[in-house]
Amino acid sequence: MYKWIQLNTSADLKQLEQCISVEYSPKLVSQRLVGGISDAVKSVLIEDNYVDKDYRSTYYNFYTKKGQKYRADCVRLHFFDQTVSFEEKGLKLSWEGERLDDHYFGYMILRPTGIATIGRSILSPDVRSGAKGYIIAAEHKVHLLGYKLLVRGFPSMDQHIDISVCAHAACWSILRHYSEKFNIYREFHTHDITLMAQQFNPGGLVPSKGLEVSHAERVFLEAGTFPLHVARNGPKDDSFYRQLNAYVESGFPLFAAMHHRRHAIAVMGYEWRPPVNTGTLGMRYSWNEVKSLVVVDDSDLPYRSIPVSGGPSYSAADIDAFIVPLPEKVYYPADAIDLMVPKLFILNALIELPHQDETIVRYFIVTGSGFRSFVRGRESEFDPKLVEEIMQLPLAQFVWIVELATENQWSKGYVAARAVIDATASLREETPFWLIHNRKRALIFKRRVVGDGIAELDVIQLSGMENTALTRMDQNLRPIQVK
Repeated sequence: MYKWIQLNTSADLKQLEQCISVEYSPKLVSQRLVGGISDAVKSVLIEDNYVDKDYRSTYYNFYTKKGQKYRADCVRLHFFDQTVSFEEKGLKLSWEGERLDDHYFGYMILRPTGIATIGRSILSPDVRSGAKGYIIAAEHKVHLLGYKLLVRGFPSMDQHIDISVCAHAACWSILRHYSEKFNIYREFHTHDITLMAQQFNPGGLVPSKGLEVSHAERVFLEAGTFPLHVARNGPKDDSFYRQLNAYVESGFPLFAAMHHRRHAIAVMGYEWRPPVNTGTLGMRYSWNEVKSLVVVDDSDLPYRSIPVSGGPSYSAADIDAFIVPLPEKVYYPADAIDLMVPKLFILNALIELPHQDETIVRYFIVTGSGFRSFVRGRESEFDPKLVEEIMQLPLAQFVWIVELATENQWSKGYVAARAVIDATASLREETPFWLIHNRKRALIFKRRVVGDGIAELDVIQLSGMENTALTRMDQNLRPIQVK
């Protein structure tokens, strides 16, 4: 039931071809792993006769109804580093250090479907060859041989081809992340998603013919999220990509569609380009500082990097629509922030902001408690009066953060000023702000009861903070550190 493979390099993963039966397509699986897993993986534990809930959902509802006979059990592969060993007698793992988790790189489930056999997988991004940047991730629990393991990553699987396509796989990845990250969302299996996309049970044929963006939107709505569909308005729609980047930086994975390629992926990370002082004038956005996006593509291992433009297969420029599954209490969308940003510079008479033509703008969503935690954690950067005001602000559950930085400040991870905006505000609200501050001054907006006029403004002088740098908020995503 268990087999142990020792590896010198990732090329030794070809041994899987001799250890796994043909219905799991071990040759194609080993080729995928050899091409995408780093040499940090030094051993693989093969677990036979594994009962996988996602495969079983399709097995009982689809594969058992076919003339071809399919097995009901799966194979699960577990990946470890060089410090872990396996004792066949007693089926026991031994390792160096205190926690086995520190030496575990996740798992991959193989379905007995003959084609597209890679099922539910949670791999650590740290062993993905070529992976770079920051990703949205959650902690996943794994039970193996009586051990409880934790691995941090983003879910992925291949499409089934016959019962599910790339769009189903992208929806599944995002919803499985939500169910692990947030306890308010339930777990959905592969067959659930094929049904959620339609108003009636389509059987096996319709899913394999494709899935429209509207169907994916329906899936996320049925799952209890509040999906926002954003479509690109022509190839030069920079606002589209600024919004895309803002939602990913906020920790929301995106269902991204490439209509002319008839393909869908999940976008769940990005990589900054190296900071370079260009000296060019004109307001820029954080999207202009992005080198590549990190995606889950059902035809590859997770954490694939795609460039902003160009590339050997496709790039971010091929994405022409996306869906962001939002929580209930985000009513103020990214496009409203994008329209508002240039208007912030009107406040220059009240608070010193960088010159508009020399500013890099970044905006994203955090929770109100997350913003307070950031301020408390960097208390030395803030005047005590400002800290006290922030702790008393009646912040909503979610807020937009807008950060303004000069090119020099951006290259060092600092900002010149920051605005905090109510993410539950109405689009008709004239002053959705809670706070705007720099190192010397803060504008506190005391928003009144609806219909009672515009917000009352308090101006607070911040003494003794002129020489203190304000750190950019980079706390939402996990950095990839390939081993």
